[in-house]
Amino acid sequence: MEKGYTEMYPFFSWKLFTVPNGGTSSEEQYKLYGVKNHDTVRIINTSEGPYAASDKEVIVRTYGKKIEDNVDKETNRKKLLIFAKDTEPDYNEYLLYKEIHNPKEIGEKKINISKKLIIKLE
Repeated sequence: MEKGYTEMYPFFSWKLFTVPNGGTSSEEQYKLYGVKNHDTVRIINTSEGPYAASDKEVIVRTYGKKIEDNVDKETNRKKLLIFAKDTEPDYNEYLLYKEIHNPKEIGEKKINISKKLIIKLE
């Protein structure tokens, strides 16, 4: 801390114990899209305010999985909508998609991403 680090353990926030997804042939992610003036925009998880980008990713993934699996769907839909409005207030409505891609294609000219609409948040 006396050297200017914001954490006692500087590598703590790097999530060292995660499993790299490069070894799998398919990766699923839940992504929020915002709709404004009939334009649909994929919301990028960036760090701002009290949320780190990785925290936003975990929140969307947690609620997205519960919504898709019909686990207390309405309550989780409301919570995700509150989160979306709080972190990305510039949109009129929000869509939750599940995106599936092959991590081995990252770095290629084209990445094939299939999208499945999970729910419209309103």
